Amino acid sequence: MKYLLTILSVMLLMTSCKSDDDTPPVNERAKRTVLVYMAGENSLSNFTSSDVNEMTDGAASIPANDRMLVFIDNADSQKKPFIAQVTANRQQPLDTLYKYTADFYSSDADCFREVIERMMGLSPSDEYALILWGHASGWTVEKDTIPGPSRRAYGVDNGINAYSNSGKWMNITQMAKALEGLTPFKFIFADCCNMACAEVGYELRNATEYLISSPAEIPGWGAPYDKIMPSLFKDGSNMYRGIIDAYYDYYTEYYKHNHPSVSGVGSEDLEGFSVPLSVIDSRYIAQLAEATRDVLSTFVLQYPNEPELKGIPYYLYLGDPFMYDMKAYIQRYASATDFATWKKAFDLAVPYSRMSFKWMTTSASLYYTDFDNFDTKADGGCVSMFIPQSKTSYTSGNSAYNKKANNFGWNRVVNWNRFGW
Repeated sequence: MKYLLTILSVMLLMTSCKSDDDTPPVNERAKRTVLVYMAGENSLSNFTSSDVNEMTDGAASIPANDRMLVFIDNADSQKKPFIAQVTANRQQPLDTLYKYTADFYSSDADCFREVIERMMGLSPSDEYALILWGHASGWTVEKDTIPGPSRRAYGVDNGINAYSNSGKWMNITQMAKALEGLTPFKFIFADCCNMACAEVGYELRNATEYLISSPAEIPGWGAPYDKIMPSLFKDGSNMYRGIIDAYYDYYTEYYKHNHPSVSGVGSEDLEGFSVPLSVIDSRYIAQLAEATRDVLSTFVLQYPNEPELKGIPYYLYLGDPFMYDMKAYIQRYASATDFATWKKAFDLAVPYSRMSFKWMTTSASLYYTDFDNFDTKADGGCVSMFIPQSKTSYTSGNSAYNKKANNFGWNRVVNWNRFGW
């Protein structure tokens, strides 16, 4: 699974990602360049080559005045990170544009910024889009200096060219800061787990026009890049609908004929299901935060009273269910009138989604019990949100979700503290 942690390792950066080398850019200015950031020095390393092959298979559909560049950092100790252009040339499908001379943490926020700026410099364009490839787990955060695999954000890099997920991670707040000052991307497509949450959408609202992702775990194979390639170079609804539909339909068809085996869970029969996916429109996410703040005041009780959440779809399981579907939660507890008012804001901020009430998961509890208990009549919106609870994992210890969720601007607007949380 593309299933992440946060910034965990106490190891120091082996080298700097900075370089004084001036590599000349490709000649012509492009209309759009899609930047693919493959943080694969972890358990996903083996998937880097297959996904790059899908990209080169679909390269013929890249318009003549557009480009795709890919940054690759994997667990191959014989290869340092590099940047290449994806081409339709079968003799040289990857045209290497820049090779780093030393390894570095691709999950380091400063290195992330350096790579993005270098890719932009290598391909001058009118506009850019970004694909985040790797592990992720949405808004969950942890201090850089605490080693442990239970909470994460984006892009683990173990720093030792190995397939382990114990290493350095990038919190989403750090990612947002790293992207400050850049022209907003036309879209960020997060091909990793749990990124379709209100907290991440709000945090990245100034970095991108649209955020496309799944609120749930996704298969290690990720997106079918040859299928989604044409839509990566379209605009507006044609872009995000095309990406979501191609992705969703691919796994719907795949699961008709395959029962994938997952370690710790067994063989999964997912026929009739797929990967839940949605798009967040950054223009309206702040309005949704305010509408959510207002509607919560109509039904949330003061601490320590908390709502019954059983049956509401949730998208992450790390000892306790959390990352609940926000639309299903608010629909359950708000009055019909209040829900209708809130839904207008939601529909602006989340203009398109495809829901699946089952997906490939590493959680035996989800697979064997909770999937069957989900209220499939609930109007799942494919975007999750944090809901405070009184369980120990929410109130204390290394997780302390109730406190750490306040690191995100979304929760400062929604303001759970006014209810005693």
